[in-house]
Amino acid sequence: MSNPETNTILHCHSISKKFGQLTVLDQISFHLRKQEFLSILGPSGCGKSTLLRVIAGLESIDSGQVFLHGELASNSKKIQATENRNLGMVFQDISLFPHLSVANNIAFGLKGNASQKKLRVEEMLALIDLEGYEEKKPYEISGGEQQRVALARAFAPNPGLILLDEPFSSLDSKLRIQLRKDLYKILRTTKVSVILVTHDQMEAFIFGDRLLVMQKGKIVQEGTPVEIYHHPASPWVASFVGESNFLSVKDLDDMIEKDGGLIRDLLEMELTELDRILVRPEDFIMDPVPNGEKENGVIESIEFCGDQTELAVKLRSGTLVQTSVSSRAAWHIDQKVQLKIKHFRLFSALDRPVTGKK
Repeated sequence: MSNPETNTILHCHSISKKFGQLTVLDQISFHLRKQEFLSILGPSGCGKSTLLRVIAGLESIDSGQVFLHGELASNSKKIQATENRNLGMVFQDISLFPHLSVANNIAFGLKGNASQKKLRVEEMLALIDLEGYEEKKPYEISGGEQQRVALARAFAPNPGLILLDEPFSSLDSKLRIQLRKDLYKILRTTKVSVILVTHDQMEAFIFGDRLLVMQKGKIVQEGTPVEIYHHPASPWVASFVGESNFLSVKDLDDMIEKDGGLIRDLLEMELTELDRILVRPEDFIMDPVPNGEKENGVIESIEFCGDQTELAVKLRSGTLVQTSVSSRAAWHIDQKVQLKIKHFRLFSALDRPVTGKK
């Protein structure tokens, strides 16, 4: 087969890969468009880094095909050399050459004469805002600056595709957030296609135009960040990409009187014990119980998180749910509350509508 779209820079078709008896990639198929940012999200051991290495030409495949820039790059019998794939790579292990200066690290993979290389290095240093760092060695600059240099080295040959494998994981939280913003801006400016592999859900959401969620060597869902978060394809995806509460019919019984049409709509579906209703923590409305009113929950724990407060509330059914509210509101342990549902997603044992909102 040939590359199906002229606007597609990468197309993976039915890729499978085993290490011994262990299937690491199982019939993986997806594409990447020009100038698109794709996040590949999944837990450790799901195969996402192996997939990136296959795309880079660092791993062979047992079956399937990889097309890059419209040309066949890999199948079970052929593997195009990494240096011929017109791509750049930045991995978790930055791997700058410690004995080389920043300028020489960036120039390492460049072709051309000395003046051409010098000009390109100057362009890259301006791009990553490290002008004046030419003669510094990697050990003389910070971890965030080293990552910028690694990105500049990857981009210096002007590749059509950049591969990022957990590039921020070794940095502290604040630096990680800032560097992610900086690199995102730099990469958007260069109009390159990017694949980011990460196990960090927030990072994947912020970085990717589109997401692939992987589990045990398979792609279990593909979509935009909004689609993945609000319309997860399975309870596992729902739990992996965010905090999740799964309610049963028994839990809903406590909310009938206070939640009006939304709960009635659910109950009219004649739910079974096998059905589960996903409610995100932020999709609850929680009010103190007025005098004379009956509660449907009691606060069991409170965690102040700065911009929000996370509350664990025990329903009358005995189920413990996690809620997220403004940190400016005052709550206390053992306080009686009324919980209502704003939005839900139904994971049904039968073929029924699966979303709802108030």
